[in-house]
Amino acid sequence: MTFHSTLETKSATELPAEDGANEVKAALDALTNDVNEKTKPVADIVKRLDGIEAKLNRPNINTKTNTDEAKEIEAKAFNNFLRNGAASLDDTEKKTLNIGTGTAGGYVTAPEFSTVVRDKLVQFSPMRSVASVMSIGSSKVYIPTGTAALSPGWVTETGSRPSSEPTFGQVEIDAFEQAVVVPVSAQLLEDSFVDLQAYIAGQVATQFAKQEATAFLTGDGSGKPTGLLNTPANYTAVTAAADGSDIIEAVIEAFYSLPGAYAARGAWFMNRAMQGVIRAAADTTTKGTLWSDSLANGTPARLLGAPVYDAPDLDGLPTVTGTAYPIVFADFASAYQIVDRIGVQVLRDDFTGADTGIVKFRARRRVGGAPILTEAAVLVSSTHA
Repeated sequence: MTFHSTLETKSATELPAEDGANEVKAALDALTNDVNEKTKPVADIVKRLDGIEAKLNRPNINTKTNTDEAKEIEAKAFNNFLRNGAASLDDTEKKTLNIGTGTAGGYVTAPEFSTVVRDKLVQFSPMRSVASVMSIGSSKVYIPTGTAALSPGWVTETGSRPSSEPTFGQVEIDAFEQAVVVPVSAQLLEDSFVDLQAYIAGQVATQFAKQEATAFLTGDGSGKPTGLLNTPANYTAVTAAADGSDIIEAVIEAFYSLPGAYAARGAWFMNRAMQGVIRAAADTTTKGTLWSDSLANGTPARLLGAPVYDAPDLDGLPTVTGTAYPIVFADFASAYQIVDRIGVQVLRDDFTGADTGIVKFRARRRVGGAPILTEAAVLVSSTHA
């Protein structure tokens, strides 16, 4: 069966050649316009990316110096704002605080502040670490001491036996009080980046320790402990020249002047400058073995086998008229007694200064000390004419 279409068409050969070319050209132009229209957004994006790339390739005119300076100015302005509020800022500082774009994150950033206070070095003599220490439950303690030993004798089988008994003395040691009141603004305690309460407690402990160490060596016993060197005439003393020329001979003599039982537990006290004098004098081929440097941190050097401790409260060799005692060699545990009545106490007082916005930290402790056996220490003295 054959079907015939009702549509009449012309074959390609029946179309004029010019009409065919125009029809193809028109179709291509329409297709090109359609493609350009659809790809126009992509072209815009490419153009914008090219512009951004060009900007990023430009030289950076903000040097590190300028950046650091800007950060410093901003930090100062922000610090002033935290301490004194917005009313205290001038126009420049207000502008500085708004340099960054807040909506892009500037509102949640701030300069960095350290919460650690860097204090200067506090040095003190280590008397508490080498002397005898005891706790007491009253305002004073009596330490019995032997002043003379008994005297036995040789006897015959039936001869009479001598009678003898030891004699005793006692040393009275009072507990004295250290105290300090530290006033601090209540607002400062609330707003400070530093834990001021902990910092004050640490300062109190350090300064109390420094003050007591000085008293344990040189205190006169009036309202404070009696120092080991309060009465130097009570000790055996070895004399050294003021220019240090015979210092090695002096320390050797001092070492062997102390009874052997004490010397076996003995230690040297001198300041750091005096250590340098001895170290330099001992650094020779004949005397170099007298001083041995420490092989580990925290371990003292040794002089004639005994440890050497840094005692900044002691004098050096005298440079003005008078007598100084720059070196002590002693069994400090036998020579000096420390008594603790009350340890360090820090009380926060929020009431007595409340009318003026002040919080007071009241710190105190009670401690005493006194020489016990003068025979357990030898001094090196030096006199400048």
